Amino acid sequence: MEKIYDVMILGAGAAGLSAGIYASRGKLDTLILSEGVTGGQMVLTNEIANYPGVETIKGYELVDIMRRQAKSFGCTIKTNVKIVRYQLAGETKEVELEDGRIFRAKSVILAPGGKPRSLDIPGEKEFEGRGISYCATCDADFFQDKRLIVVG
Repeated sequence: MEKIYDVMILGAGAAGLSAGIYASRGKLDTLILSEGVTGGQMVLTNEIANYPGVETIKGYELVDIMRRQAKSFGCTIKTNVKIVRYQLAGETKEVELEDGRIFRAKSVILAPGGKPRSLDIPGEKEFEGRGISYCATCDADFFQDKRLIVVG
């Protein structure tokens, strides 16, 4: 008999992991699918200082805590998968992966996250996280009293 999850979450960033923690803690059979790594953009964040209850933490450390917490409640997490088809209408939702596997659930939470747009300029990749930032509100303190350029 095919497995039907209670909740399937598409995306394993902060929102997807949070949803996974709450759903699985609520005794719902929960699956998280992510086309990237667990944590999304948070993994690339050197220092997080605006997460409630935590003074400062490295992004990958917070991701690891959230991942372990979700798994401790029984959440299944599958990363680096490519979704090629989905059907979200009807009673049972369905997602098909590039390798042919099909996952079904009673409900789906979309938490795809975001991806910063690259300027595609010389030195951009080299200085990413070392002067080039994609989140003005996140990184403003690092640039206080410094000359800078904001694009966008």
